[in-house]
Amino acid sequence: MTLLYKLLILQFTAHILADFMLQEKNWIDHKEKKLFAKQHVWHALIIFVTSWALSFHIGFWKGALVISVLHLGMDILKSLFKVRKDKNYFFLDQFFHLIILVVISTLYVHYFGYALPFGADVKILAAISAVVLCLKPSNIIIKNLLDVFDIEAPKEKGVRKNAVDQEEEAKGLPNAGKLIGIVERLLAFILILSGQYSAVGFIFAAKSILRFRNTKHSEYVLVGSLLSFGIAIFLALGVSEI
Repeated sequence: MTLLYKLLILQFTAHILADFMLQEKNWIDHKEKKLFAKQHVWHALIIFVTSWALSFHIGFWKGALVISVLHLGMDILKSLFKVRKDKNYFFLDQFFHLIILVVISTLYVHYFGYALPFGADVKILAAISAVVLCLKPSNIIIKNLLDVFDIEAPKEKGVRKNAVDQEEEAKGLPNAGKLIGIVERLLAFILILSGQYSAVGFIFAAKSILRFRNTKHSEYVLVGSLLSFGIAIFLALGVSEI
């Protein structure tokens, strides 16, 4: 079972890298407009390469190929039925991708066998995967959670902004909020693993005070911050329990 857990963690890491870190927003836009575009193929190729490479097992090309083909098929179906217009599609889509990873990894270990070419503790692999998830993927997850609950950034000077991240209000620094979210999650993750729980509360309190402006803005920032810290806390506690 330990080998299966290692493969699952590695495949999950490969998935979040390929689906979140290595896929540009314009690729998603192109895939929404066409039933089958070259972006579908490029994304499937990236899925295959990351899945195979992070398995660290030469024979896993078979599993990586199945994962990439199924991923491609799901992307085409999403384009066909225009499911991206549904606010809940993101989480359903990710759920089915995770099911595919679990099934393919389990079948591969059972029928072909699996071994890593180096010694790696499950907890270390899980920690690395959690750190990757704390980066850009968490920003995207938070954005979609806010969209599900129809929470949008307050209007400023008559301009309506998208809820890209809980900190998007940073004037003159459009990407500062995303960076703040990433840094706070990494800090919270490291501090919790180190047992410094009070420090996490201090960071959250200090951030909330510094970002206080008005009721609507404060509520928006508070929701985003709670989600951001919640993800970091959940991941850190999960890793510590392994």
